[in-house]
Amino acid sequence: MWTTDFSEVSLFNWYRGRRAFLVLSGPSLATVDLSQLSRRGVVSMGVNNSWAVHRPTLWTCVDEPRRFLDVGWKDPGIFKVIPAEHARGRLRVQLGDERFRASQFTVRDMPSVLLYRRSDFFDPKRFLDRDTVSWGCASRFTDTLGIKGKRSVMLAAVGLLQHLGFSEVYLVGADFRMDAGHRYAFSEWRSRDAIRHNQMLYSALDRRFAALRPAFERVGFRVLNTTPGSGLEAFDHIDYGEAVERAAAECGKEFTTEGWYQPRPKEAVG
Repeated sequence: MWTTDFSEVSLFNWYRGRRAFLVLSGPSLATVDLSQLSRRGVVSMGVNNSWAVHRPTLWTCVDEPRRFLDVGWKDPGIFKVIPAEHARGRLRVQLGDERFRASQFTVRDMPSVLLYRRSDFFDPKRFLDRDTVSWGCASRFTDTLGIKGKRSVMLAAVGLLQHLGFSEVYLVGADFRMDAGHRYAFSEWRSRDAIRHNQMLYSALDRRFAALRPAFERVGFRVLNTTPGSGLEAFDHIDYGEAVERAAAECGKEFTTEGWYQPRPKEAVG
């Protein structure tokens, strides 16, 4: 990884052995008590405009920066990990009534940004071993599963979380279903063609994640899905409340501040 000044930095195993929530954009996200993700010890990664619904600890994207809320880019409390080719990408500012203008700022002007190199090819046997982050295949390529094209930020996000050292990841908002009445957890229009494309993408991702499970299991990396009624079958389900308790357990114990600076004298009162 690199800073926006292109100084190299390693965050490999930065969160060694911890748990994280991957916050996706499915409509069910709007029904979840996301305040639980602000508990002490809980780390979340958002993707795309899911940060309109939940302010995450970490965030990533694969598409051009202008597609995503500038207030998220400007938030120094969100650690953003994005493809290196977007470092000079210009942001957009919303004027209202779905009108926009180009921002004076680029990604390099934003706080808390690191860059990674992405790959346009998917191979489940090499997914964890490459020095780039796969987000699927370019439209002209067919992967080793026989899937042509199909790229997704979710694939990149899972790869990044494993690289960062998390041992268990919980999916939120992974509906893997879209229709005219159920698009995202936030307001956004989708054409019939876009909905059909997403449905095909979900099917491809399900197959790719199923193919990745053996590799994940070999390195002790586990992905669990908290989304009720999800169309994603590659990962086992876990109750959202249980996932929160697992993630918060280590930092959720009771404590007192007495004695951390110095012992209280026996004669001290009050």
